[in-house]
Amino acid sequence: MKSAQITEILNKDKIDNDTWNQILPIVYNQLKVIARKVKHGHKQDQNLNTTSLVHEAYMKMQNHQGLNVQGTKHFYRLAAMAMRQILVDTARSNLRVKRKKDDETDRQLELHLEINYQVTSPQEIIDIDKALVNLENLDPRLAEIVVYHFYGGYTFEQIGEMLDLSKRTIIRDWKKAKAFIFSQLG
Repeated sequence: MKSAQITEILNKDKIDNDTWNQILPIVYNQLKVIARKVKHGHKQDQNLNTTSLVHEAYMKMQNHQGLNVQGTKHFYRLAAMAMRQILVDTARSNLRVKRKKDDETDRQLELHLEINYQVTSPQEIIDIDKALVNLENLDPRLAEIVVYHFYGGYTFEQIGEMLDLSKRTIIRDWKKAKAFIFSQLG
């Protein structure tokens, strides 16, 4: 099935379970690519593997009543946001378990939010999410770029296509967003 057919399916007023079951085999490989990129950048506790992340994100979208998907690009944006929420929720859960086991002092964050980023702890994911919420309140487009790149694993060129902006603008906005997040992290 081609992208145009997927878009046609996704543009239906109501997407029922049969439709979701029809879409999954078509988008599964692309969701796996996104999840691999996300997992590569988040070297935290590996309880949530790539397949689990794909399935959890897909179920989250499928179970959301009244989800209005406006085409293939919008579908993948929603998938990236669902993966972000799942990673943050998992990090919070892991952090609660860790805090129950040890009552250790907070360590200094060593976050390298570069093009090749690696987050190594649940606390870092939570701190980044808080900074991202603050950025979203200040400049939603900058926050959206962070979500697509950091959580969705999209390249700057792909993000530019999704947002109808040049790659150069996306890189410039990424640098602004990164500076803001660093300032929030302390």
